[in-house]
Amino acid sequence: MSNYQLFVDLGMSGTKASLSNGTKFQSYLCPSRVADLPPSELQILREQGAQFGGGLESGAYLQLGDTAYALAEDAEGRSNKTTVMLRKSTLAYLRILGVVGEMAHRFKVSSLPIDLGVALPFDEYLSDQHEVTRALQESRHFIYRGREVELVPQVIKVLPEGAGLVQWRKIQAAKRGETNQTYVVVMVGYRDLTFLVFRQGKPPTGEPSSTVKLGYLECLQSIAQGICKPESSYLLDALLHQRDTVAFPDQPGKVFELSDRRQKAEAYYWEQVRHHLSDKFAALDVPRYEVLVGGGTALTELRPHLEPFLSSLPGATVNWMPELSREVATSLGVKPESDQARFADCFGGAKWLAMKFAQAAEVA
Repeated sequence: MSNYQLFVDLGMSGTKASLSNGTKFQSYLCPSRVADLPPSELQILREQGAQFGGGLESGAYLQLGDTAYALAEDAEGRSNKTTVMLRKSTLAYLRILGVVGEMAHRFKVSSLPIDLGVALPFDEYLSDQHEVTRALQESRHFIYRGREVELVPQVIKVLPEGAGLVQWRKIQAAKRGETNQTYVVVMVGYRDLTFLVFRQGKPPTGEPSSTVKLGYLECLQSIAQGICKPESSYLLDALLHQRDTVAFPDQPGKVFELSDRRQKAEAYYWEQVRHHLSDKFAALDVPRYEVLVGGGTALTELRPHLEPFLSSLPGATVNWMPELSREVATSLGVKPESDQARFADCFGGAKWLAMKFAQAAEVA
């Protein structure tokens, strides 16, 4: 029987994870970066640890045989001459091991009997699910933060993004005797817009399901045109606090108007989103389905537009997942609405693993 259930969401904007140890759920969030950690630097970190403490234990450092990597925040500013050549499936595998290692570090254990779920971006799911599954099945020992970790997976489930929302919703539906429901997941996050059709609750295998680069970054690029980089922290802060102007330290004496620029950019952005979703829903051949809405952008910036659009779809029941958001807030202690949306997929997946596989093991 597994002692832990872990579900990892490998989104492009960050790695999110939720873990159950049988008594409570915990969350983990880190950047999605992977970078080289050459032998010379690995040796320096070892020596630092021996002389001053810390060293390898102080950072997200992963060792597999003779190769080492820096992950998450500790990959910031490091070379990636080697890792840039790795396949996406390998990078996904390394990120997953990093999360498993972080859980072992957090719970101070060296062996993790675990039910493991992974949500991949849809394109990667189609191309890499079997390779990622095989790598995890074959993985047993690795070193993280200078300590050996034994991975003992009892269950491995590699699914597309959004599957955590669907599995959580299926738990709720089963309590009411509802089965074989078709779910359409619409997720709009920072980088991507994802449209996935789970026919009778099963993961999609192709069109009309897809992921496109129509996240909120697309809107930011229009707002930032001619004044700054789209991901400028000063621009993001001004937009977050609804300011009418913005200024930048590297452009002294200049103040840029935002209200009109933002209004035009968001109107154009919504038209792009609406056109894309209209084409996707038009391609559906399912008379009745439930739309599960996820992603921070969908639940915040786009909600005033999405609500009337989705409500007008014939045969659709729209679910903004308020109960799941409340569970995320209560179980993970996540308060901001955008962060609840960010963790919903991995929390839903972790709860599904805990309820299905941990309980099945107890019965057996």
